[in-house]
Amino acid sequence: MKLILLKIIALGIIFEVLYSCSKSGGGGSDGAVVSLSSFSSLDELATASQSAGKVPSYTSNGSENGLISMGDVSTCVVMSSGKINCWGFNTSFQLGSAASGTTNQATPVTVDILQDTAVAVSAGYLQTCAFLTSGMKCWGSQNKGILGNGLNLSTPAQTPQVVSNLNGQRIKMMVTGDLHVCVLFSSTQSVSCWGQNNYGQLGTDFTVTPSFSLTAVPISLPEPIKSIATSDFTACAVAVSGNLYCWGQDITTSSNPNPVLITSNVKNISSGEQAHFCFIDTSENIKCFGKNNKLQLGTTPVSATYNKAPNAVSGLSNAEAIVAGQSHTCAITNNGSSVYCWGDNSLGQLGNGSSSIVPSNIPLAVVGLPSGKAIDIAAADNVTCTLHDNDDIYCWGNNSSSRPDFLGVTSEAIFPTAIKILNRNDP
Repeated sequence: MKLILLKIIALGIIFEVLYSCSKSGGGGSDGAVVSLSSFSSLDELATASQSAGKVPSYTSNGSENGLISMGDVSTCVVMSSGKINCWGFNTSFQLGSAASGTTNQATPVTVDILQDTAVAVSAGYLQTCAFLTSGMKCWGSQNKGILGNGLNLSTPAQTPQVVSNLNGQRIKMMVTGDLHVCVLFSSTQSVSCWGQNNYGQLGTDFTVTPSFSLTAVPISLPEPIKSIATSDFTACAVAVSGNLYCWGQDITTSSNPNPVLITSNVKNISSGEQAHFCFIDTSENIKCFGKNNKLQLGTTPVSATYNKAPNAVSGLSNAEAIVAGQSHTCAITNNGSSVYCWGDNSLGQLGNGSSSIVPSNIPLAVVGLPSGKAIDIAAADNVTCTLHDNDDIYCWGNNSSSRPDFLGVTSEAIFPTAIKILNRNDP
């Protein structure tokens, strides 16, 4: 009983710190932003949020699992009330709103989570997952078992479905690829994935039939893991030691599907839609690897060849959060006071206010953002959004239903300057 009481008190203290941060502008007395990684599990955050009746602001450091997440064709935000608002393509009910049918939504609609409270969301391609007070749930396409409910159906799930692949374990992170999902278990610090395996994204031989798994597949990693990331057909894991392991497309082969050691001294990592990964090292410098066809690695020359050797991005230091889009990359630096982007700018992805479509390997400052701190960042194919310490969300890039790229507004145009989309405290 004493241990349980102490745990409750500890949770209360953690939440009060976070709540104070949110009310005063995202930081404590020292101005620091509380990180999602400070919680032992998403269950812990859910318990604290439910007790206080509010989901506080926090940073995921650009992870796919946080208060804001952008998939290939949709974006979702966890509101302060615990609701989830999503917008974008809805062809497989990935917006989680049965009332919306399969109609695409240019502006936010509310996910049908009833009286449940959400604390984190992760948007994939045809599926979306969230962590709620009732546990992890997913909705959208049920093809190849990607919802984690043990089903392989052509009919999508219109509303959130309970994930049965966790085997009673608590999770620290959940990340969604195109047609696969990976979770990081908090107690064992191990990773399991399920869904499609056509490129070895489940860490097993992708020539085996069927090339998918309805149940969770443990990833063969040699040491304890602290964070994970997925792209369309690839996944990576950062070990407690700082070692970075990756597997899937362009990384592993059918004969050797086990994760490959990429580098060491990694702090945070983010995945592009397919072609590149970027990470912040323990010295708060940014490095990237993968394809550089649009200078998204922050280096020259242009190259469509996949390079697993990390390259340093020059001109930036004190990086705090990193995110990779389809062929552009953005980062929060200098204690949240600056946001920089580099790579493809054909659709305003760099947010620097320029109409130039020339890609840039040099990080350019995003314009139009409010004063105060940017505390988190997310990216889709050609769109990027930031979460700020006053709970505002700003986005820039392409807004077109034909590509599809959605900022959350009705005007179909390129927005090379950041614009406000919503505030997490909106009704």
